[in-house]
Amino acid sequence: MNELERLYTGRKDKNNNKIFVGDIVRVTYGNADSNFSENELVIYKDGKFLLDHEDGQSTFDSPHFSLEVIGTLKDNPELYNAGFRI
Repeated sequence: MNELERLYTGRKDKNNNKIFVGDIVRVTYGNADSNFSENELVIYKDGKFLLDHEDGQSTFDSPHFSLEVIGTLKDNPELYNAGFRI
């Protein structure tokens, strides 16, 4: 599946890569003093782009995290484990 066949979220990650539904993103929460990261799946549900993780689903609009695309569910399923903190 190429970029033209995937649904673009309208967002880019911290490295300026486009974020698509089906991407696995490393979400880093917090600040330099206390932060943690989780790998989360980008989904589209009920007309919204969401991050799917162990606590449910969240939107992209939090100012308290950064996103980095690390793979796709199709090509890198081993990277996605709901709630896996790194």
